[in-house]
Amino acid sequence: MKRTWFIKILCIVSLVCGCSHVRAELPQQATSPEPAAASVWIASFDTVWQTVNENHFDPTFGGIDWNEIHRRYHDRVANVMDDAAFIELMNKMLGELNLSHYSVFQMKKRFASGSPEISDASIGLDARLLDGRAVITSVSPDSSAAEAGLKPGYVVESIDGISVQQIMADVEAKAIPNENERKKLSNIGDEIRNRFFGDPGTSISLRFLDGAGTPREATLLRKQRVGKKTILDESLPPFYVDFQARRIDDNIGYISFNVFMPPVDERFKQAIDSMLDMRGLIIDIRGNPGGMHEVGEAIVSKLIQKETLFSVFRYRNETKKVIVQPSGKIYAGPVVVLIDGLNASASERFSACIQSIGRAVVIGERSSGSVGPSNVMKLPNGASFMYLVAQSTTPDGTVLEGRGVIPDIIVRLDRESLLAGRDTQLDRAVAYIKNGTH
Repeated sequence: MKRTWFIKILCIVSLVCGCSHVRAELPQQATSPEPAAASVWIASFDTVWQTVNENHFDPTFGGIDWNEIHRRYHDRVANVMDDAAFIELMNKMLGELNLSHYSVFQMKKRFASGSPEISDASIGLDARLLDGRAVITSVSPDSSAAEAGLKPGYVVESIDGISVQQIMADVEAKAIPNENERKKLSNIGDEIRNRFFGDPGTSISLRFLDGAGTPREATLLRKQRVGKKTILDESLPPFYVDFQARRIDDNIGYISFNVFMPPVDERFKQAIDSMLDMRGLIIDIRGNPGGMHEVGEAIVSKLIQKETLFSVFRYRNETKKVIVQPSGKIYAGPVVVLIDGLNASASERFSACIQSIGRAVVIGERSSGSVGPSNVMKLPNGASFMYLVAQSTTPDGTVLEGRGVIPDIIVRLDRESLLAGRDTQLDRAVAYIKNGTH
């Protein structure tokens, strides 16, 4: 069965091009004979173009002349010299749609570098860009980072001899011309965080500032992560699913998870069943890149008391309404969802829709705005192609792509609070549940 994905890991946010026109038909030249050396790239190009032509939710292609796009890129494809050049050209073409969830990539190369969702080992810390600096926001117990004395609030200045400023500049240099500032910062944050992950036994050198501002250095070993990977589909690699549920201040429930993938849905249901007496519930999905929308719907089913229109998908030829039914024992108390600028895709859809139906208050920072269901297919040249299949909206019709999720209560992290052991976003969520006001 073909799965539909809502995940940022594979997304390339695109360029914009001001052209005009409407629904396209495959030009005759696309089926003409090509030189043998270029035929596989031409076949792959035509597969990409035709797939978009047949599946893009908007028959006007946002005002772009998709026929003209084919004519313009066809001859350029015939002249590429290798797969890398072909992939670069295809992503440039797809970028003209100015939407996320369109990408051509080599699966092995895309996941060869570190990733919080994929990699087998980590140094055990997380970080966010705060006022232009990479500030550590959490350190896992028993990790290499904890053993080296790193703490929340410390500032990472360089990774393996490459300054954070250089990493930021490199990401900026690759940015799409029309990319909004939130997406740029999200891409930079991902690039920094990814470097903390890799293969077991590999090391990473950090230069950082401690709480007093003193420069320090440490070499940290990436340790094997605890837990098992989730294998869902041959089109994507296995994922690490980190899930935790506990009670915090004054019997407030706290649930966090790193990706919208099974078994999060089942574990969430079990957690709710065991904490029905809690005063309020905080769902912490900060930094979550997305996953499967069905997981979000399963979560909502434990928080609503009647049949609810949760979201809407606009496809090329139809509009589908997602109706969620209550499931089993229901938690009816106050709910807060924590998000930040690194949220994307299914995590954005979940937080925006649960906010829209009035079932949760969203606290944190505005998300990146990279939302849309997509499929993944294999191209004739062996590359993978992720393509958008629908536009995702909240029940009231709000389009999330480009807009992102705007919190009900905007709260930023700050270094001083982190150094003092405080998480300002989590603290605000606790205060909201206790006081019941914004």
